[in-house]
Amino acid sequence: MLLYAVCGAALIAGLVGLVVGLIGSDTPEAAAPSPLALRLRTLWYGAPGTADPGTLRLRRIQLGASAVGGPLMWLFSGIPLTLLLVPAAVFGIPWLFDTTRSNTRRVEKLEALAEWTQRLADVLLLGVGLEQAIVTSRRTAPALLEDEIADLASRLQARWRPEDALRAFADQLCDATADKVLAALVLRATDRGPGLARALADMAESVREEVRQRRAIEADRAKHRTTVRWLVTIILGVVVVGSFNHRYTAPYGTVLGQLVLALLAAAFVGVILWMRNLAAHPPLPRLLEPDRRSRAGAPRPEAAATGPGDVPEPQRAAPATPGKELR
Repeated sequence: MLLYAVCGAALIAGLVGLVVGLIGSDTPEAAAPSPLALRLRTLWYGAPGTADPGTLRLRRIQLGASAVGGPLMWLFSGIPLTLLLVPAAVFGIPWLFDTTRSNTRRVEKLEALAEWTQRLADVLLLGVGLEQAIVTSRRTAPALLEDEIADLASRLQARWRPEDALRAFADQLCDATADKVLAALVLRATDRGPGLARALADMAESVREEVRQRRAIEADRAKHRTTVRWLVTIILGVVVVGSFNHRYTAPYGTVLGQLVLALLAAAFVGVILWMRNLAAHPPLPRLLEPDRRSRAGAPRPEAAATGPGDVPEPQRAAPATPGKELR
C-alpha cells in the first residue's frame, strides 16, 4: 500500500506541475517560456501557437477515459500497475498514431499565411496604409488564420502599438518562417519606408516554396511513421489478447512482477520514442522570440492583462527608432 500511495502522490504532483507549466503565470518572465515549456505546450495543445480546438476536445475525452479505464482495468486484471499504464496508453497511442498532424497543420497555416501576405501586398499597392490594410484583410482572411488575424485587427483598432500587435500575432503563429514575414511588417511599423508591397509579394512566394518543400519532406517521413505504427499495433494487440488469460497475467500481480512489468513498459516506450525521434526534426529558432535573459521584450502590464477578446487601454504610438533590432 505504501508503494501505491507513493505512486499516486507522484502522479498527482506530475499532473499539477504539467498544468502549472501549461497555464503559466502573469509575471513578465512568463512572456518567454523555456524550450521545454514550449515543447510540452505543443504536445498538449497540438500546436506551438494557438491551441487546436480539436486537440482540446480530444484531451477532455482522454482525461475521462483515463479516470474510468484505469480503475476498471485494475479490477479486471488484478494488476495495480495498470492504474498508470492505462492512462499512458490512452494518451500515448493517439499521439503516436497521429504524429503527422501537428506538422501538417503548421504547413497548412504557412500556406494560409502566404495567401494572406499576397492579399496584403495587393492592398498596399493601392496606396492603403499598413494598419488599415491589416484591418481590412480580416474580411478576406484564410480560414486557418481567421481567428489570429481577427485578434490582430482588434488589437490595432484598440490602439495597440503596431509593433506590439504584430509581435503578439507572431507569438500566436509561433513559426520561424512566419517571423520572416512579420519582421518586415515590424520594421515598416517603426520605419515608414517604401517597397513593403514588393517585399511582401516576394516573401509570399518564398513561403509558398517552403510549403512545397515541407510537404515533400513530410511525405517521405510518413513512410517510417507508418512502419512504427504497424509495429506498435501488433505488439499492443498481443498484449490485449494476452490480458484476457488470467494465468498469463497472474505473475505480474506480485511486487516483483510489477517491477518487471514497469521495466518492460519503460523499455517499450523508450524504443518507440527513439524510433519516432529518428523521423522528427526540431523547429528552427524564431526571429521575433523575446530574449528570456532580458526584460526588454516583456509585454507591458496593461497589454499582458488583456486577452484576445479584451480591449486594452489606449496606447500612444512610440516614435520610430531607426536601426531597432528585431530580438
